[in-house]
Amino acid sequence: MTNWRDKICRQFNNNNPLYLVLDRDQLLLDELILTSLHEEKIQVVNFSDSILFRYEFEREYRARIEQRDGCLLVRAEEQDYNVFPYDLLQSGQRVRLDLANIFPKFSAQIIRQLDIEVFDALYAAHERYQGSSSNKDTLDFLTKHLYKLPYDLVYTRAELWKLLLTIHYELDFIPDVVKEYIVSVLIQKSDLAELPIKELVFSSSFFYSYLGVEWDTFVHQVHDLAVTQSGVAIEDVGYYEAHPFTNPSIKGILDNLFGEGLVQPVESLQVNVLPEWMHVGIKTDTLRMDTDQLAHLYQRLKESTINDYRYKEWGKFAETYGQFKHRAIVTGTFTQEAAEISNQIDEPFEEWMLQYYGSLSTLPHLPWPKMVHHIPHYLATQQENKMALLVMDGMGFVQWAQIREELIRQGLSFEEHGVFAWVPTLTSVSRQSIFSGMKPFYFANSISTTNKESVLWNKFWENQGVPRKNVVYQRSLGQEIYEKENILPLKQPNVRVYGAVIDIVDRMLHGAVQGARSVSSELRIWLDTNYLSRLIRDLQEAGFTIYITADHGNRESVGIGRISEGVLAETKGERVRIYDLKQLRDFAAEKHNQTLKWNDIGLPNQYHVLLARNGAAFVNRGETIMSHGGISIEEVIVPFIKVMS
Repeated sequence: MTNWRDKICRQFNNNNPLYLVLDRDQLLLDELILTSLHEEKIQVVNFSDSILFRYEFEREYRARIEQRDGCLLVRAEEQDYNVFPYDLLQSGQRVRLDLANIFPKFSAQIIRQLDIEVFDALYAAHERYQGSSSNKDTLDFLTKHLYKLPYDLVYTRAELWKLLLTIHYELDFIPDVVKEYIVSVLIQKSDLAELPIKELVFSSSFFYSYLGVEWDTFVHQVHDLAVTQSGVAIEDVGYYEAHPFTNPSIKGILDNLFGEGLVQPVESLQVNVLPEWMHVGIKTDTLRMDTDQLAHLYQRLKESTINDYRYKEWGKFAETYGQFKHRAIVTGTFTQEAAEISNQIDEPFEEWMLQYYGSLSTLPHLPWPKMVHHIPHYLATQQENKMALLVMDGMGFVQWAQIREELIRQGLSFEEHGVFAWVPTLTSVSRQSIFSGMKPFYFANSISTTNKESVLWNKFWENQGVPRKNVVYQRSLGQEIYEKENILPLKQPNVRVYGAVIDIVDRMLHGAVQGARSVSSELRIWLDTNYLSRLIRDLQEAGFTIYITADHGNRESVGIGRISEGVLAETKGERVRIYDLKQLRDFAAEKHNQTLKWNDIGLPNQYHVLLARNGAAFVNRGETIMSHGGISIEEVIVPFIKVMS
């Protein structure tokens, strides 16, 4: 581990059964620190709500502490130890962690807004930093030397585009405070004054949509010049030479932008009159373009170094795989390659889930949610006047890729992330976690139904200080013809927080006769009704900031035979069985092949999970279905989307 992690971990050992840690900077929530502590039998639990903590503490930890079976760190993001319960204060050893002690040369206010994953590079750069600890000097250093963004050298559109391509294509994540700093500098440059700088910097989909419009305009102008000025080399025309697309750095990345579907090619032009390098962005043969795009995505997935992935990398893989599989389904090609990628990823992802999934719930809900129960906590920090959360039941990244294409065509743009569903990936488990903001064992009494979601949603926001009259929940949307009058917050102007379930995708899954192809076809028909786009536009017009997510994804599975014992947890949740007794679950696992005993993380007592492994399902042998409940990457990692425009 790097030195900054060593400084933290050296303060704890399992000779002491209980530590009380003030950790406002969330240092303990680093994945590698959590893993290192776990290997030393040191568990970390967050303290925020005293009632919820007491329930978890008594259920999971008190007996182990009294028996000195390992060690527990109870962490709080507060300034005073008095936040902890009295009985813990009497026995726990106190530790205060502070970012300012690790990076004393920088502005702690700015460093606190960075992703903890950049701390390794930041720690290495800290010694050579010569500036002051002011916000401006810290931001200047971070932007230039940590993120390698020469924002101060941007004066032309070509230089701006290169900067934006670095931000959106090359870098994984840049915190808002850095983006705001870049925007504050760029908007003062007269040559860029007419451009929507803030939207271009903050939203990847807005930037790629913008590039698409610019590409369309550029191609048509070059095409018209080539046709009207026969015999004149396009390369000698001033307009052509000065355009940002002819810049070598930008020209060199076009293959990737079109190959990954980030920018859409132009249709219906005489490609033979255009320079050869432009052909990549001209749609002359739809099938060839789709094939080229699929080949590009396939190669990218094949070359992924999956064994070293963290949760964030798994999310990126899930998103790319969703794009790849969606295009493969639509074109009817690369089906064998899609199955190959799925088989390639199943075992490593299963191993990762068994080893690291348990630490995800401990991670912070900022700068964005990691698990679905983090979502309402994240929303509560956003300080929006009105917020709408649209939960697309059953929507994985494959379906989102299709939905996204249609919404982008209609002028919408997004900020996109992946979040982890709760296991088992069932509606009654994972969707309740979204609307309650809690781990499943907190709603044990309703874990087999979704009828309490409205109560849980209202209670969460009431605890955040939002009056019940300002909160509304609505379910079973999407099947009917869209009518504005049927959307509750559009006829109740006092509503500030709207939670909605659109369950059309889940219904498609369970009626899919031809597997993924059926779902794709039905989804296309539904998207043509413009239900979702009209809902989004109407909510935007009413002043809502809109977020879209899902409770779980789905995968195509093949039956290995039915299991008679245990409880089929959901009518169509054929990839999981639930047992009241752990011994019965374990016996069933030994009895049946292609099954996996889940470790029941975050689940209630007497709720023990047996999963179908890989692409198997507990239905008639050889039967192909679309289902969920298991721990494949397609079921577990789902989109979390902010609609930007």
